[in-house]
Amino acid sequence: MKKIFTVLVLLVVAVSAHAQYATPARAERKGCTIKIDGEKLSHQEANLLMSNIDGEDYSAQWAKARGWRTAGISMIAGGGAIAAGGAITVLIGALTSALGATVGAVAGATVGSIGGEEQAQQSASEAAQKGADAGKPIINGGLIAMGLGFAAHIAGIPLTVVNSVKMSKLVDKYNESLPATMPETEPAPEMELSFGATRNGVGLCLTF
Repeated sequence: MKKIFTVLVLLVVAVSAHAQYATPARAERKGCTIKIDGEKLSHQEANLLMSNIDGEDYSAQWAKARGWRTAGISMIAGGGAIAAGGAITVLIGALTSALGATVGAVAGATVGSIGGEEQAQQSASEAAQKGADAGKPIINGGLIAMGLGFAAHIAGIPLTVVNSVKMSKLVDKYNESLPATMPETEPAPEMELSFGATRNGVGLCLTF
């Protein structure tokens, strides 16, 4: 009985000593998520991780920074798409104006030719102007869309960058709160518990 008790005590001591060499799981930020040992945490798990760092709750700060970063990315993507759409609209408006001016000039010249050469030129000029004006509302709408799109795109960049930095700092704060680990040049000792024949008979053998 005494030998069994001694073996159990040694086992507890050895396990405790081995645990001191275990490397704590460090966190890594990937976009709006956190990875630990290559495993991506859910939003709930990430909030829980941030809820107790050296006794402080940073979950609200994490959630806020994550939300603003997501909003910034949406503004960058959405603003770019709107600006591109606006540019296409301006092109369509310009083509409409050019086509309208050409068709109007031809039609005006044809109708005005009845009143002579001077009348034909005047009619062609007036009709061409009306045709060109047809594309102006389209061009103006496209320019407005481009302006709004560029504004949203530009505003989203600092919003994304600033909150990305905040999230990285929170992850760093978590990693700094982890207990110190052994240097990589000193690997953790291996421990093995086996059952079999020993010098004193049959029993447990702990090797570490």
